[in-house]
Amino acid sequence: MSSMCAFKLYAGIFTDFNSTLIDLTMKDNMNTILIISLICGIAYLALFHRPRQETPAELKQWFSDQLVIISEDLEKDIALDKQGHYPHSGKQSFEPKGSITYTLLDKNRSRFELSQFSELTQGDIESTQGYQQLKDKTEGLGLSIRLDEIEVEGDGVQTWNELDEYVDDYPRFYTITISGWSG
Repeated sequence: MSSMCAFKLYAGIFTDFNSTLIDLTMKDNMNTILIISLICGIAYLALFHRPRQETPAELKQWFSDQLVIISEDLEKDIALDKQGHYPHSGKQSFEPKGSITYTLLDKNRSRFELSQFSELTQGDIESTQGYQQLKDKTEGLGLSIRLDEIEVEGDGVQTWNELDEYVDDYPRFYTITISGWSG
């Protein structure tokens, strides 16, 4: 009987020892597999994920849609400006100015900056359906419209140098100014 008890005890210890070894090796393997997966994922993103460049046709459509929105809100914005309730850009002011300058925005609601190497031109924006709709609306109201291309020069940080780093691509953005009513 004693040999049987000793065997059971030995078998139990051996089983526990093996399961402990299996658990430790599985944990080590899981950590290794996780680390390898992370490294492969980062390498994949670094090698194959490139930011998508919009084509000039896509940019024209985006700006056209933005100009349609401006056209739809124009009369309401003019009424707000006349009442002194329109928040003008730049130095925040609610004084009636008789003009409103809209900055064309990107999908994150910040100004849409284009690379100097972008093929989109001011003439491309003026040829869109949205610009024509806005122009027709402003002319119908007896107002004037102006599309401006503004170049962003430098990074805006004033140091003892003009620029604190070299930038080889100066972006630009577009604004629409509509004016002609009395404030």
